Amino acid sequence: MKYGIQLYSVKDFMAKDVKETLTEIGKMGYKVVETAGFFDYSAEDFKKICDEAGVACESTHTGFSALDDDFDGIVAYLKTLGCKRFIIPWAPCSSKEEIDATVDKFNKYQPMLEKEGIELMFHNHWSEFVPNKDGLIPHVEFKNRTKIKFQIDVYWAYRGLVNPIYLLESLKDRIDVIHLKDGDMTAGKPLGQGTTPIFEIVRWAKKNGVDMVVENEPTADRQMIEAKQCIDYLLAIENI
Repeated sequence: MKYGIQLYSVKDFMAKDVKETLTEIGKMGYKVVETAGFFDYSAEDFKKICDEAGVACESTHTGFSALDDDFDGIVAYLKTLGCKRFIIPWAPCSSKEEIDATVDKFNKYQPMLEKEGIELMFHNHWSEFVPNKDGLIPHVEFKNRTKIKFQIDVYWAYRGLVNPIYLLESLKDRIDVIHLKDGDMTAGKPLGQGTTPIFEIVRWAKKNGVDMVVENEPTADRQMIEAKQCIDYLLAIENI
């Protein structure tokens, strides 16, 4: 398996030294990275750093504003990187009006990106699974009113009181990659240290050929330590 990591997990280290951080991530055993910013690097330079670190940038967390500002430039950047997934990390959905506007954005950009060989996806938090102030459940609205794919964050689904395995199974035709995150009902934790059913989720992902990207959000002093703990957990259960 090629395990990935969302680089927001090590954001303080990325802000200090992109090359050194990606090199260490590669040494840990991660083969894929998902960006949360490119730190003013050109696509060519960022790809060179990834190549030298032995990791591939296959997805990015980037907002709609980047597409609004320079669609052609973003597409060119992602193609140079070999990045095949444009993932919206959050979108307004607290009212019907906001959901309608977000759905319009999804439906505008999904076919445009698909034409360029890039998938448009949405990454959830817990709040998309509960009714908003107008009584709408945002995740259901996005599922029913768009053709986008979903990057399910299994911990946030769990925090939203949704059974992660049920959710993954119900959406499996629209899932190519998931966020692996562990924790309990109060805080996130390294993989294997929370109450999210991570072992069963990993088994489901392997059975269904779904890519897995680790995300963890510890304090700065714990970021690299917990990134290592997460990949070590995945490698330890690989043959179980």
